[in-house]
Amino acid sequence: MPGPLAGIRVLDLGRFIACPFCGMLLADLGAEVIRVERPGGGQDRYLGLLAPTGDSYGFVNYNRNKKGISLNFERTERGRELLNELIKRSDVVIENFSPEAARALGITYEDLKKTKPDIIFADVSAFGPTGPYSHRLGFDQIAKAMSGAMAISGFPGPPIREQIPHIDYLTASMTAVGVVSALYHRERTGEGQMIDTALLQTAVTVMAPMIAEWETGGKLRQQTGNRSPWVGPSDLYRTSDGKWVMLAIITNSIWRRFCSYIGRDDMAEDPRFHNDLARWENHDIIDPVVAEWVASQTAEEIMVAAEEIPIPAGICNEQTEVASHPQVEARDMLVEALFPDGSGNTLVTGLPIRMSGTPTEIQRSFPAVGEHNEEIYCGLLGYSREDLTRLAEEGII
Repeated sequence: MPGPLAGIRVLDLGRFIACPFCGMLLADLGAEVIRVERPGGGQDRYLGLLAPTGDSYGFVNYNRNKKGISLNFERTERGRELLNELIKRSDVVIENFSPEAARALGITYEDLKKTKPDIIFADVSAFGPTGPYSHRLGFDQIAKAMSGAMAISGFPGPPIREQIPHIDYLTASMTAVGVVSALYHRERTGEGQMIDTALLQTAVTVMAPMIAEWETGGKLRQQTGNRSPWVGPSDLYRTSDGKWVMLAIITNSIWRRFCSYIGRDDMAEDPRFHNDLARWENHDIIDPVVAEWVASQTAEEIMVAAEEIPIPAGICNEQTEVASHPQVEARDMLVEALFPDGSGNTLVTGLPIRMSGTPTEIQRSFPAVGEHNEEIYCGLLGYSREDLTRLAEEGII
């Protein structure tokens, strides 16, 4: 069964994470997403630890379910002409060039709507196309630093950057929502539009409650390690077999259930611990009790108890343990994808969005450089194979 975006064509001019992951989500939903990169491959194809194919594990994951073509539109006029031909036959263009680079390349909304008036154009940038920082370059970690997220992360000491680039992923997800909304609007009105998302906006969005704690409440959040601030007890605790478990004993009902289970009804009735904030303020009294209970049992025993109480809990898995976790396996959260040349497989993310009426699916692996050149240039644009050979010889594709 076709996905909900079947019949929609997306040109993905993105690099690194925020834009390519948006394209992957749209491809998962059924759109035909064409990844456009330089002849020889884009920078992000080779950045970081490489899979056996020579492509980075990041590229492999963000670009599965897409078609791939090569096109030197950044440095050749003929390449830009071919790009315009593709734009005329597309519904959506997504890109994350810097504003200055986009203007120099003629890839702005004003440029694209001259080519296709109803185009939907998603511009992903570090700081947005307006404001004093609009011309600057930036990545996920820059937005985290500027938003205040690093200053409140980690244990007391210097600012800490968590390793997962969640600002990139969240920006990609917001961009995909914008694209789908714009498609719905165009279906009703015939109008295209521009979607503007920025890494710093995303970072400030998720930091807004913490920023408001200071700006409105006058309360400065401190670094609390693995504890959840203002509530508790919620922390990592070590088990008798040397593993770590995360417990989130928050809300009064969960707190009372926990106290009853471990035989400490006196703590449930103690006025010092009457709500989450009070328990946070007295965590030095409560945490040793929880830590002692956890330390008396193995990780699996804690998980059995957590299910009986019940309380939110999870074992802190090593990177090597996640793929074989029974819940991860049961939901196909990670799947094998075939290398483009068929020589082997690599692990990629499963489908993050499941839909009952219009099922999503992974139809193809990540594309090799220019893998779909013939299909797109000859099939979609009508060029001959001889034309294709000539374009390759001239360094256009």
